[in-house]
Amino acid sequence: QIKQQEFDWWKILVKSTFLQLNLFNKFSDFSKFFSEIYVYFATEEPWQLFPDTVNSLQKWQNSGIQLGIISNFDSRLIGILHELNLSQFFTSVTISSLVGFAKPESKIFEIALNKHKIAAAQAWHIGDSLREDYQGARNAGINSFWLNADSCLLNIENQLPNLSSLG
Repeated sequence: QIKQQEFDWWKILVKSTFLQLNLFNKFSDFSKFFSEIYVYFATEEPWQLFPDTVNSLQKWQNSGIQLGIISNFDSRLIGILHELNLSQFFTSVTISSLVGFAKPESKIFEIALNKHKIAAAQAWHIGDSLREDYQGARNAGINSFWLNADSCLLNIENQLPNLSSLG
């Protein structure tokens, strides 16, 4: 049920994107195209890690830090983490479509915190979206860091150019 809802949601989003670009009529079989691209984005091929990702995750894990993911992606994330050899670093994965709340809503952060049995003040959240990650986590009372790899400097506390800069 959830997987079908995720599929349908993405299909509507992709279709509306091509409609807005006046390119939808170029498809001879949009459903076939979409099914192929949906499966493709469940593989490791389209994803690229920041260069310091694995080293940072290993360092934090070796330091005894419990790591978790809070994502507005869909349930394909579990397989993608496995494909990218990242799943072993995370104690929990909290996915919006599975818990019924999406970032920046505080409830998704609370659900993730409960998985680790910690208070918001004990947690750190690192994310690449200013609104969904940085502001969402701050609104939930979590110490938040904005991973801004584009180096577009704004007057934001805890702005990181990369993961290594956090230590």
